[in-house]
Amino acid sequence: MTIFARNLGYCVAATLFLVMQLGCAEDSPDRAAQPAVSLTGAEGVAAESPPASVSGDAAAPISTTANAAAPNEDAEAEVEPWDFSPYKVLVWIVSDEPRVSAESVRQPLQEFLDRDFAAIWQLDCADAPPAVVNAANRNLGEMTYESISASDPVVAVKRDHEDAVRLRTAANVGEIVSDVYTTQGMMDEVRRRAAEIGNDSIDGVSDKLRALEGDAIAVSKMWEDPTTEAILVSRGMALLLDKPEAKIIPVPLSGLVIEAIDSYDKIFVVRIEESVSPASVSVVELDTLMRHFGPVATRHFVQPSEMPGTIGRTMIEAFAPVVRIEDAGQKNAKGLLRAGGLILDDKSPAMVHVGDVLEPMTRKNDRNGNPIQIGPIDWAYLLVTEKKDSLMDMDFHAGRAGGLQGRSNKRTFRMALRSRPFGKSTMLRLHAQKDPDFPLIGYEIYDKNLETGDMSFVGRTDWNGRLDVEAADSPLHLLYVKNGGAILARLPMVPGLNPHAVADLSGDDMRLQAEAYIRGVQNAIIDLVAIRELLAARVRLRLRKGEMDEARELLHSLREQPTHERIADDMDKKLTAFLNQPGAKNPNQRAKIDQMFSQTQDLLSRQINPEKIRALEEDMITAQKNGGRLPAEEKDEDKAQAVDTTKVIEEAPAAATQ
Repeated sequence: MTIFARNLGYCVAATLFLVMQLGCAEDSPDRAAQPAVSLTGAEGVAAESPPASVSGDAAAPISTTANAAAPNEDAEAEVEPWDFSPYKVLVWIVSDEPRVSAESVRQPLQEFLDRDFAAIWQLDCADAPPAVVNAANRNLGEMTYESISASDPVVAVKRDHEDAVRLRTAANVGEIVSDVYTTQGMMDEVRRRAAEIGNDSIDGVSDKLRALEGDAIAVSKMWEDPTTEAILVSRGMALLLDKPEAKIIPVPLSGLVIEAIDSYDKIFVVRIEESVSPASVSVVELDTLMRHFGPVATRHFVQPSEMPGTIGRTMIEAFAPVVRIEDAGQKNAKGLLRAGGLILDDKSPAMVHVGDVLEPMTRKNDRNGNPIQIGPIDWAYLLVTEKKDSLMDMDFHAGRAGGLQGRSNKRTFRMALRSRPFGKSTMLRLHAQKDPDFPLIGYEIYDKNLETGDMSFVGRTDWNGRLDVEAADSPLHLLYVKNGGAILARLPMVPGLNPHAVADLSGDDMRLQAEAYIRGVQNAIIDLVAIRELLAARVRLRLRKGEMDEARELLHSLREQPTHERIADDMDKKLTAFLNQPGAKNPNQRAKIDQMFSQTQDLLSRQINPEKIRALEEDMITAQKNGGRLPAEEKDEDKAQAVDTTKVIEEAPAAATQ
């Protein structure tokens, strides 16, 4: 019985071990490595499931008209590895011809793009929401996340509401809030769009809506009323509410811009203009995770039959493959290419090659999934140096230290997008730090060759601190800003990527002005030392000859020379004037100016002092007691106290340049 029981125990243990192994196998290590955090742009909403832009989930594309209140089935789907996860792509169509719509271009566009992206993209096509249409028609290159999402209706609840912590969704608003004020037009629109997704009650908010007479301004004034709990306004207006600050609650409706942004990895805004000749297609890409719009790509076509192919080619130009930063140091980084395992052709538009330049970007979320820091790192680029399959090594070139370094966590994302410089040049502008109206004029710009290290002169900034930097064979340029021989900044740049680039630097003009003044003072000290020594020698010569009157006149001339106190007072006044100027507010500049003045004060104290005059006055008294002549046996003060002015000359420039 004992042996039987022991064998039975072994069987049970083995069975339990096998069950545990099978259970662990269901969770892939890639899934565990993915950050499970919501990237919704709705302030005050915490979602438990990761969005498509982070998880890379391979489910079917999500329509922007889907019911936002429905359960998120993607939350339970297994997350695919980053390098085998296809992009979820949405194409928004904006056209000046009513006959051109998403329905008319969907199939031919899909067939064209499948040649390169069949396994890499999960494509969906839709007509652009009204807010996107308006923004695209105004200026496609100036579109921002805020401009296209500002028109989405939201419920704004006061932060000091007694149940503010519990108010997280529209359903919470329907349960807790008594009245939600809005305009009649906004109420009708919200109810219509909610009915389109089968949510007539708007999760209970519909019964709480109260229409006010007047426009949105009248509704916003209700915010000042202490009895007002919540109002229904556009997201853009809700962000402007203060005293108290607004907690923004999204409303489940059709056609929400922010819902589309949260559901896709890439969104292409395609603007088709057939009213001009030749007809044109302009495309801009929105990377939804970083909320970053790329440069605008434009192509032309003649025949309507060429339109789908032209749209596809322009989208390929605008597309930026994404690399996830796996590890980063001060000067290098390692990355993993999105969908790299699905790419079979090395010439695929989704591939990144050695020599490509990437824009590093970071995103840090709060506990609710809202970004507290997002976008490209200023004056920083990654240069791909080695590549093996989907993994790649990159050199990190930045204007300042750090940027990509830091601890990784579920709320921090570090990505890089391949740069697409469509322009021929970039206008660089330099201005003083925190003062755009103070241009840095006449500053020298040098370009450092990344391979040889040689520096070549590019040009000087003009009266407005501007310099046009032209593109060259090498896309990445490492620019250095110099003024007066001192290097002030390093500015990595890809000319043609952006039309303008602005750098706020600690201006060096005040230091140069202070240095010029100090050099003048030091030269004056050198001249004064020589004059004092010459007059002292003449005074003693006259005393030895018994010429007392001439000696007194020379001594009087020596007393009339600038004294230590006079020069020191002038320097103190000038130092105060320099430090009070706007260009000297930078701590580094102030330290340099202080150092130059301090060194010159030391030089002044050593070389200009009253001891020489006192010694000559004693010689005058001795000569008077000796019958008007300095005794011949007196020590030769001219030789004993002669000062080597060459040493003064050597000390002065050293003090100015240290």
